[in-house]
Amino acid sequence: MSDEERRKRGLARLAELGDEPGGEEFLARMGDMGDWIVDFVFGDVHARPGLVARERELIIVAVLTTLGSADPQVRAHVRALRAIDVSFAEIEEAIIQTAPYAGFPRAINALKVLREEQEAGA
Repeated sequence: MSDEERRKRGLARLAELGDEPGGEEFLARMGDMGDWIVDFVFGDVHARPGLVARERELIIVAVLTTLGSADPQVRAHVRALRAIDVSFAEIEEAIIQTAPYAGFPRAINALKVLREEQEAGA
């Protein structure tokens, strides 16, 4: 696949997700890392066949919750899920499923982010 095709796929997937995580301003501020995010993360990995965006994003939220210390990324992917009409209840369930494996503190932190997004009317 050409670099141009990767970029096109990446931008299309980001647009589908409401330009979360990122958006043009964020990606421009990231410099080369922004290009890698668009081309590799979203153009190559996120746009692969086999899972729909909803499934991928729920997995990503679960992984970010498990990692901890990733509140900005959790927030961006919660917004991406909302952009594709995934309910807050489904997102909450994905986060709750991490608690026995990643620990309650990490799940609580992700739930705090989710609640902030709910309260903001996302």
